[in-house]
Amino acid sequence: MATVQLRVSTKVDKTIGKGEILIRFFHGKIDLRSKTGIYVNPERWNKEKGCIIIPRYATPEQVQLTKLQSKIDELSNIISNAFVSTDRTDINNKWLETLIDKFNNPQKYLPPKVEEIQEQTLLSYIEDFIKQASERRNKETGRLLTPNNLQQYKATQKHIIAFSKISNRPDFQFNEINRQFYDNFVVYLQNPIQKTEKGNLVFDKNGKPVLIKKSFTLNSVGKHVKILKVMLNDAPKDLIAKSDHRVFHVFTEDIDNVYLNEIELGQLKDFDFSNTIYLEKVRDWFLLLAWTGCRFSDLAKISKTDIRDNTITFRQQKTGNKITIPLHPVVLEILQKYKYIMPEPISNQKFNEYIKEVAKKAGITQLENFTSTYAGKLTTERLPKCDLITSHTGRRSFATNMYKRKIPSLTIMSITGHKTEKSFLKYIKVKQTEHAELMAAAWKDIY
Repeated sequence: MATVQLRVSTKVDKTIGKGEILIRFFHGKIDLRSKTGIYVNPERWNKEKGCIIIPRYATPEQVQLTKLQSKIDELSNIISNAFVSTDRTDINNKWLETLIDKFNNPQKYLPPKVEEIQEQTLLSYIEDFIKQASERRNKETGRLLTPNNLQQYKATQKHIIAFSKISNRPDFQFNEINRQFYDNFVVYLQNPIQKTEKGNLVFDKNGKPVLIKKSFTLNSVGKHVKILKVMLNDAPKDLIAKSDHRVFHVFTEDIDNVYLNEIELGQLKDFDFSNTIYLEKVRDWFLLLAWTGCRFSDLAKISKTDIRDNTITFRQQKTGNKITIPLHPVVLEILQKYKYIMPEPISNQKFNEYIKEVAKKAGITQLENFTSTYAGKLTTERLPKCDLITSHTGRRSFATNMYKRKIPSLTIMSITGHKTEKSFLKYIKVKQTEHAELMAAAWKDIY
């Protein structure tokens, strides 16, 4: 948990008889300090509690000190909220000083005048959009955007920049954001550029990005188009009027996602990974996902939130929904194994890499049909099931296994946090043969 500490400088400004409030912000290895530009009489400062001593009786001084304390509280909240939505690599003393300066001098950071915005280009607008994204709020929940939102914005930005290079264009005017732009951008996304391990673009000797062999899926293309539309929808009205981005179509398709049935989950649980501790941890994390229905982003909450009456209650990071999950025996066994203090989860990318290795070692290697659209063409491959497993397979396995256990959909949805049955049913990966078996079993009970 990030912490804000306040104290008053020992150097008192003799002209006003007050000392400047100093701030310390720390979390783990991050430890930042800065001046706040806010002054208070040292005699009115509680050193132990780090706050202003406010008189009990209503006086002009009490009103003034109450307003000053509110100002300090507001600054502390702004810093804490900005920390949650900022990439850790961007957090340093300059980041803290800038937040404080924005708070004290908001006029310096006002958006450009309309006349200036009208001349803004697509890439410059997107750059400004992302810079301000950490202060944006979800329109439905009112909460600040998550780091995951920011990463998605930056990923789409990289592809738009690469698209401009492939198009031999330094930038695009808003009146060029039309059907032709959309068609060309989709073609680019179906044949994305090569990147290094660090995410840098790879260019040939003529300065053009190098294309990779494997294209994006239709859903990945749709995701970047959707994010571009989100950015454009937030532009000033004068800019929106010049573009024709409302004709952009967001592609989606149902793909052959896999799930692990209860027998396969038992295979994972019973396999001995004691010789490879990192795989053992990944296996245990996956089992938590598969028996709670949580998303990967909520994984840490399983062990950190209070557990009462064999249930765990928390708010989902993605939606803000409050959910209560009964603790399955496998979940309790794992929590007890780690004494209710699970190791900090690794990155989702690393997790997805390791869980494939876990499943392969556990023998979950049968071939599965995987149909998806690449480069605008529908393709079907036969792939080992272990290669198709990701962190989200755990949540999908929970929903499907509970559905096969004939637990009502609304009950399962209360655990997974789905708001509509339509979105929930996308998680159910029961094959046609399994549906037939479920129907046959139901008939047997009925007739």
